[in-house]
Amino acid sequence: MLNPILSFSATRRMRSFKTLLVVLAYILVLLGTALLLMGRLFSAGVSIAALRSGVTCYQVLMILQFALIILIAPAMTSGAIAGERERQTLELLLVTNTRSFRIIWGKAMESFAVLALLIVCGLPVMCLPLIAGAVTLPQILEGELFLLVIAFAAVSVGILSSTLARSTVGSSVLSYLILLGIGFLTSLPLLVDPSEELTKLVYDANRLAHLTTSEALAMISPVLFLNPGYALISLLQGQTGFLTSTLEYRNYGRILYEFTLMNRAGGETVALISCGVLLVLSLLLITLAALALRRNGLKPAKKTKAS
Repeated sequence: MLNPILSFSATRRMRSFKTLLVVLAYILVLLGTALLLMGRLFSAGVSIAALRSGVTCYQVLMILQFALIILIAPAMTSGAIAGERERQTLELLLVTNTRSFRIIWGKAMESFAVLALLIVCGLPVMCLPLIAGAVTLPQILEGELFLLVIAFAAVSVGILSSTLARSTVGSSVLSYLILLGIGFLTSLPLLVDPSEELTKLVYDANRLAHLTTSEALAMISPVLFLNPGYALISLLQGQTGFLTSTLEYRNYGRILYEFTLMNRAGGETVALISCGVLLVLSLLLITLAALALRRNGLKPAKKTKAS
């Protein structure tokens, strides 16, 4: 049976002219970026550099969509629960037979559906690099699935923030703070001096060449699998050799030691593991939001003083 919260919220969202404008703006940004990067392919003479622009275009489009999802998701989910509290309609939901988890799940899937719509609408633009033979269709679909996982993870953070916050503005601020906190804390292993064993391994070409995938995965800091940015770079490295030129430079700093291990383990393998970890974390956050809904649901929203 269709979730009634999802059905009502999705109908209201899709009937809004604002949703159409968001989708149109999203597509235009992607299309403008793609044409700017691949414009040389449509000139009279096509060079090797012009063909290489197809790879660059795919990489930039993936990074751009990743950034847009992180920026858009908190704005879309900020009013999921906090907005109901401000409109004083949350109590009506809580006194019905609808369970807390079903309310939270319906709100989460409604916001996720909009982000999924954006990603799917951007698929034709993502296929433009196929003209230059830069990537394959399976790689593009793999990238789209990765973006869907990131969208779901961002929505779960927004839903939890909306449940905890008393207002829509507070929910948005809390969402961005949590996302920034996750990004910073999970990046700490990249800023810590590597062990002496890892330093010797990275500079020993023979040992590094004989390092197996499982051994490289075991040496990667587990915290990094929670970092969406690290997962994105891993995916792009596995698909297009995003960091190849950088990793071949011998005098790099300590920040790229972990990326060297990622390269040995296989970028797409690391990205797949990271996606699994992020999905589990997302489900955990949604469960926490459902548990917090009943406890915080009947608390009134903050009222502004009348002028």
